[in-house]
Amino acid sequence: MHLDLRLERALERVELVTGVGTRDAGRMCVMSLVACLAGEEHGDSPGCASPLIRAFAIPLNDNMPHAVRQRLKPFAPRILGTQDGLDASRAELLRMALAEEILPKLGGRNPPPSRRFAGPLWRVWSLLGMRRLEREAEWMMDRAVALADGADMARAVAAAGAVGRLLARAARDANDPREAERLWDMAIGLLDRMCDIGTQRVPAPVAWATRLEQVFEARVQRQSLDAART
Repeated sequence: MHLDLRLERALERVELVTGVGTRDAGRMCVMSLVACLAGEEHGDSPGCASPLIRAFAIPLNDNMPHAVRQRLKPFAPRILGTQDGLDASRAELLRMALAEEILPKLGGRNPPPSRRFAGPLWRVWSLLGMRRLEREAEWMMDRAVALADGADMARAVAAAGAVGRLLARAARDANDPREAERLWDMAIGLLDRMCDIGTQRVPAPVAWATRLEQVFEARVQRQSLDAART
Protein backbone atom coordinates (compact mmCIF):
# COMPACT_ATOMS: atom_id res chain seq x y z
CA MET A 1 0.00 0.00 0.00
CA HIS A 2 1.35 3.43 -0.94
CA LEU A 3 1.87 6.05 1.75
CA ASP A 4 3.01 9.64 1.54
CA LEU A 5 6.73 9.69 2.45
CA ARG A 6 6.31 12.23 5.25
CA LEU A 7 3.47 10.24 6.76
CA GLU A 8 5.42 7.00 6.39
CA ARG A 9 8.34 8.47 8.31
CA ALA A 10 6.03 9.73 11.04
CA LEU A 11 4.41 6.30 11.34
CA GLU A 12 7.82 4.69 11.71
CA ARG A 13 8.24 6.58 14.99
CA VAL A 14 5.02 5.08 16.41
CA GLU A 15 5.16 1.85 18.38
CA LEU A 16 2.00 -0.23 18.25
CA VAL A 17 1.27 -1.85 21.62
CA THR A 18 -1.46 -3.88 23.28
CA GLY A 19 -4.27 -1.92 24.88
CA VAL A 20 -5.05 1.70 24.07
CA GLY A 21 -1.48 2.84 24.77
CA THR A 22 -0.20 6.32 25.61
CA ARG A 23 -0.32 8.85 22.78
CA ASP A 24 2.12 11.25 24.42
CA ALA A 25 4.75 8.50 24.44
CA GLY A 26 4.08 7.55 20.83
CA ARG A 27 2.83 4.13 21.93
CA MET A 28 -0.66 3.32 20.65
CA CYS A 29 -2.85 0.51 19.42
CA VAL A 30 -3.93 0.63 15.79
CA MET A 31 -7.30 2.19 16.67
CA SER A 32 -5.89 4.85 19.00
CA LEU A 33 -3.46 5.65 16.18
CA VAL A 34 -6.48 6.17 13.91
CA ALA A 35 -7.93 8.55 16.51
CA CYS A 36 -4.64 10.45 16.62
CA LEU A 37 -4.47 10.84 12.84
CA ALA A 38 -8.07 12.03 12.81
CA GLY A 39 -7.42 14.67 15.46
CA GLU A 40 -9.80 12.96 17.90
CA GLU A 41 -9.28 12.44 21.62
CA HIS A 42 -7.05 9.57 22.67
CA GLY A 43 -8.98 6.30 22.73
CA ASP A 44 -9.63 3.13 20.76
CA SER A 45 -13.12 4.03 19.48
CA PRO A 46 -12.55 6.78 16.88
CA GLY A 47 -15.78 8.17 15.51
CA CYS A 48 -14.35 8.26 11.98
CA ALA A 49 -13.82 4.48 11.84
CA SER A 50 -16.05 1.56 10.95
CA PRO A 51 -17.19 -0.20 14.17
CA LEU A 52 -16.96 -3.48 12.29
CA ILE A 53 -13.33 -2.91 11.31
CA ARG A 54 -12.58 -1.81 14.87
CA ALA A 55 -14.12 -5.00 16.31
CA PHE A 56 -12.05 -7.15 13.95
CA ALA A 57 -8.79 -5.23 14.34
CA ILE A 58 -8.59 -4.92 18.14
CA PRO A 59 -8.22 -8.66 18.96
CA LEU A 60 -5.58 -8.89 16.23
CA ASN A 61 -3.67 -5.90 17.60
CA ASP A 62 -3.81 -7.22 21.17
CA ASN A 63 -2.72 -10.77 20.35
CA MET A 64 -0.12 -10.34 17.62
CA PRO A 65 3.57 -10.70 18.41
CA HIS A 66 5.17 -7.28 18.70
CA ALA A 67 6.93 -7.37 15.33
CA VAL A 68 3.81 -8.55 13.49
CA ARG A 69 1.70 -5.87 15.20
CA GLN A 70 3.83 -3.15 13.63
CA ARG A 71 2.53 -4.28 10.23
CA LEU A 72 -0.82 -2.75 11.16
CA LYS A 73 0.53 0.82 11.16
CA PRO A 74 -0.07 1.49 7.43
CA PHE A 75 -3.72 0.51 7.89
CA ALA A 76 -4.44 3.39 10.27
CA PRO A 77 -4.76 6.01 7.48
CA ARG A 78 -6.94 3.62 5.49
CA ILE A 79 -9.32 3.05 8.40
CA LEU A 80 -9.97 6.80 8.62
CA GLY A 81 -13.35 7.61 7.10
CA THR A 82 -14.61 4.03 7.06
CA GLN A 83 -17.66 5.08 9.10
CA ASP A 84 -19.32 5.30 5.71
CA GLY A 85 -22.43 3.13 5.84
CA LEU A 86 -20.75 0.23 4.02
CA ASP A 87 -20.37 -2.17 6.94
CA ALA A 88 -23.02 -4.49 5.49
CA SER A 89 -20.64 -5.14 2.58
CA ARG A 90 -17.75 -5.66 4.99
CA ALA A 91 -19.84 -8.11 7.03
CA GLU A 92 -20.65 -10.07 3.89
CA LEU A 93 -16.97 -10.15 2.95
CA LEU A 94 -16.13 -11.54 6.40
CA ARG A 95 -18.94 -14.08 6.22
CA MET A 96 -17.69 -15.39 2.87
CA ALA A 97 -14.09 -15.48 4.09
CA LEU A 98 -15.14 -17.36 7.21
CA ALA A 99 -17.06 -19.97 5.22
CA GLU A 100 -14.64 -20.37 2.31
CA GLU A 101 -11.21 -19.63 3.78
CA ILE A 102 -10.99 -19.59 7.57
CA LEU A 103 -13.13 -22.50 8.79
CA PRO A 104 -11.92 -24.92 6.07
CA LYS A 105 -8.33 -24.08 7.02
CA LEU A 106 -8.93 -24.49 10.76
CA GLY A 107 -11.11 -27.59 10.49
CA GLY A 108 -8.13 -29.95 10.42
CA ARG A 109 -6.04 -28.24 13.07
CA ASN A 110 -4.36 -30.32 15.71
CA PRO A 111 -4.54 -29.36 19.39
CA PRO A 112 -2.01 -26.69 20.37
CA PRO A 113 1.39 -27.80 21.65
CA SER A 114 1.82 -28.59 25.30
CA ARG A 115 3.00 -25.71 27.50
CA ARG A 116 4.58 -25.49 30.91
CA PHE A 117 2.45 -27.43 33.43
CA ALA A 118 0.23 -28.48 30.50
CA GLY A 119 -1.14 -31.97 30.27
CA PRO A 120 -4.05 -33.72 28.56
CA LEU A 121 -6.64 -31.59 30.39
CA TRP A 122 -5.05 -28.36 29.12
CA ARG A 123 -4.99 -29.65 25.54
CA VAL A 124 -8.62 -30.73 25.71
CA TRP A 125 -9.64 -27.39 27.23
CA SER A 126 -7.73 -25.42 24.59
CA LEU A 127 -9.18 -27.44 21.73
CA LEU A 128 -12.70 -27.01 23.12
CA GLY A 129 -12.06 -23.29 23.39
CA MET A 130 -11.10 -23.15 19.71
CA ARG A 131 -14.19 -25.13 18.72
CA ARG A 132 -16.36 -22.76 20.77
CA LEU A 133 -14.86 -19.77 18.98
CA GLU A 134 -15.41 -21.44 15.61
CA ARG A 135 -19.06 -22.12 16.43
CA GLU A 136 -19.54 -18.58 17.77
CA ALA A 137 -18.02 -16.97 14.68
CA GLU A 138 -19.89 -19.24 12.24
CA TRP A 139 -23.24 -18.74 14.02
CA MET A 140 -22.90 -14.99 14.12
CA MET A 141 -21.65 -14.55 10.57
CA ASP A 142 -24.50 -16.70 9.23
CA ARG A 143 -26.89 -14.21 10.78
CA ALA A 144 -24.93 -11.24 9.49
CA VAL A 145 -26.32 -12.00 6.02
CA ALA A 146 -29.49 -10.24 7.14
CA LEU A 147 -27.56 -6.98 7.22
CA ALA A 148 -28.22 -6.14 3.58
CA ASP A 149 -30.79 -3.61 4.81
CA GLY A 150 -28.53 -2.42 7.68
CA ALA A 151 -31.01 -3.86 10.18
CA ASP A 152 -28.82 -5.30 12.94
CA MET A 153 -25.38 -3.73 12.79
CA ALA A 154 -24.65 -4.56 16.43
CA ARG A 155 -24.80 -8.26 15.54
CA ALA A 156 -22.42 -7.77 12.63
CA VAL A 157 -19.96 -5.90 14.82
CA ALA A 158 -20.06 -8.70 17.40
CA ALA A 159 -19.55 -11.21 14.59
CA ALA A 160 -16.50 -9.35 13.31
CA GLY A 161 -15.02 -9.43 16.80
CA ALA A 162 -15.63 -13.17 16.99
CA VAL A 163 -13.81 -13.73 13.69
CA GLY A 164 -10.90 -11.58 14.88
CA ARG A 165 -10.66 -13.55 18.12
CA LEU A 166 -10.87 -16.84 16.23
CA LEU A 167 -7.96 -15.95 13.95
CA ALA A 168 -5.91 -14.55 16.84
CA ARG A 169 -6.48 -17.68 18.93
CA ALA A 170 -5.62 -19.97 16.02
CA ALA A 171 -2.40 -18.09 15.27
CA ARG A 172 -1.34 -17.98 18.93
CA ASP A 173 -1.92 -21.70 19.38
CA ALA A 174 -0.45 -22.87 16.06
CA ASN A 175 1.98 -25.77 16.36
CA ASP A 176 4.28 -24.47 13.65
CA PRO A 177 5.65 -20.89 13.50
CA ARG A 178 5.11 -20.95 9.74
CA GLU A 179 1.46 -21.81 10.29
CA ALA A 180 1.14 -18.93 12.77
CA GLU A 181 2.69 -16.60 10.18
CA ARG A 182 0.22 -17.77 7.53
CA LEU A 183 -2.71 -17.15 9.88
CA TRP A 184 -1.51 -13.65 10.77
CA ASP A 185 -1.07 -13.01 7.03
CA MET A 186 -4.64 -14.18 6.48
CA ALA A 187 -5.92 -11.83 9.18
CA ILE A 188 -3.97 -8.87 7.79
CA GLY A 189 -5.21 -9.72 4.29
CA LEU A 190 -8.81 -9.65 5.51
CA LEU A 191 -8.26 -6.26 7.11
CA ASP A 192 -6.80 -5.07 3.82
CA ARG A 193 -9.86 -6.26 1.91
CA MET A 194 -12.24 -4.60 4.38
CA CYS A 195 -10.38 -1.32 4.04
CA ASP A 196 -10.65 -1.57 0.25
CA ILE A 197 -14.43 -1.29 0.52
CA GLY A 198 -15.34 2.36 0.09
CA THR A 199 -12.03 3.50 -1.38
CA GLN A 200 -13.40 6.87 -2.51
CA ARG A 201 -12.25 8.53 0.72
CA VAL A 202 -10.14 11.65 0.21
CA PRO A 203 -6.62 11.23 1.64
CA ALA A 204 -5.05 13.93 3.78
CA PRO A 205 -1.49 12.66 4.42
CA VAL A 206 -0.07 16.10 5.22
CA ALA A 207 -2.59 16.71 8.02
CA TRP A 208 -2.11 13.18 9.35
CA ALA A 209 1.67 13.48 9.35
CA THR A 210 1.45 16.89 11.04
CA ARG A 211 -0.63 15.49 13.90
CA LEU A 212 1.85 12.70 14.51
CA GLU A 213 4.80 15.07 14.31
CA GLN A 214 3.13 17.32 16.89
CA VAL A 215 2.90 14.36 19.27
CA PHE A 216 6.63 13.74 19.03
CA GLU A 217 7.54 17.43 19.17
CA ALA A 218 5.52 17.84 22.37
CA ARG A 219 7.28 14.79 23.80
CA VAL A 220 10.72 16.26 23.07
CA GLN A 221 9.70 19.57 24.66
CA ARG A 222 8.48 17.79 27.82
CA GLN A 223 11.70 15.84 28.05
CA SER A 224 13.72 19.05 27.72
CA LEU A 225 11.70 20.73 30.45
CA ASP A 226 12.07 17.73 32.74
CA ALA A 227 15.82 17.70 32.13
CA ALA A 228 16.04 21.44 32.91
CA ARG A 229 14.26 20.95 36.25
CA THR A 230 16.67 18.24 37.41
